Amino acid sequence: MQNINDCKLVGKTKKITIQDVARHANVSVGTIDRVIHNRGKVSPAKREKVEEAIKELNFNPNLLARTLALGNRFTICALIPSTPYPGHYWSIPTQGIDVAAAQFNDYGIVVEYYYYDLFDETSFVKQAGNILNASPHGVIMAPLFLQESKTFTEKLKKKKIPYIFIDADLPGGNSLSYIGPDVKRSAFIAGKLLNSVLPENSEILIVNMVKGFENAAALRRIEDGFREYFQNKGLEKERPIQVLTISSTHKETVFRELTKFYIRNSSVKGVFVTNSKSFLVSEYHRQHELDIRVVGYDLVEDNAHHLKTGGIDFIISQGPFQQGKRAIQTLFDYFVFKKEPEKIQHVPLDIIIYENLDFYISFNRLFMNETKDTIT
Repeated sequence: MQNINDCKLVGKTKKITIQDVARHANVSVGTIDRVIHNRGKVSPAKREKVEEAIKELNFNPNLLARTLALGNRFTICALIPSTPYPGHYWSIPTQGIDVAAAQFNDYGIVVEYYYYDLFDETSFVKQAGNILNASPHGVIMAPLFLQESKTFTEKLKKKKIPYIFIDADLPGGNSLSYIGPDVKRSAFIAGKLLNSVLPENSEILIVNMVKGFENAAALRRIEDGFREYFQNKGLEKERPIQVLTISSTHKETVFRELTKFYIRNSSVKGVFVTNSKSFLVSEYHRQHELDIRVVGYDLVEDNAHHLKTGGIDFIISQGPFQQGKRAIQTLFDYFVFKKEPEKIQHVPLDIIIYENLDFYISFNRLFMNETKDTIT
């Protein structure tokens, strides 16, 4: 915990925020809010910690209320991929956005969603246009279409609308902040993990499921990071790497393309899937009784199932919930306290294996239940 004297010194040089109090008391922002407004359930121990933190930091909870009593309202537009079914990857950062938006709703934060199709650039362009017409105070976006994202951010800059990137950064995009993984480093880790479970002289396959590899904002850096591990270890000849890009995530299409590839490349013993769909590759391997190791991203339900049943060896979690939640918090601080955020806010990467899977599932379930209590 931060030293009390240090906190008081900070208070002399900058405005103490509700987030500072939450960090000092080691509780959620929602708990601080409930104590300040005397609503909802808060344990006596937590209430005492919050009251002590407020006193030690010399935090004035009425300052924020007076500021927003003037009628300030901050509209944030979130431009993210749609979630075609429950448990889809993009439902997780959406949950993070929802939680933070609910916490700050009384303080004037309003979120409006604009969804686009991951395999349709025109849907991104259409929704970007709708956001520009709405003229929000800020934008959260996943810039997964490179050229279209560049065009959109140029227009946002002209209108002086701040924007935050999540999930993938856009080189030279001049965002207020990028909140997400170091994608190149995450792929380097994927290479190290996959190499640890492969027999000698095994070929490796990188599977991309994306429409237009050349227009995908992060995929080239992911591939570079993955290859970098094997180059650094001098394993390029022992571990030849091939790439298969499939312009769909539909099961029938993925299975068809994998069949065509494996007919020509029977020496592949390891697969790295660059999105959250590694369960599709695992299911194909199981149906065809192929002993091929798999590393992928994100603890979605289907991936967890295949990790538990042995079809996936490692899952790298990129903190999607925290990405969404932190994006709202960052814009809140920027709007209300004029606090300039760090340009890059990397989220921690968790490596999930069979042995710690149940822990992560239980932890996430407990966290979400506590979160629901926070926003009700």
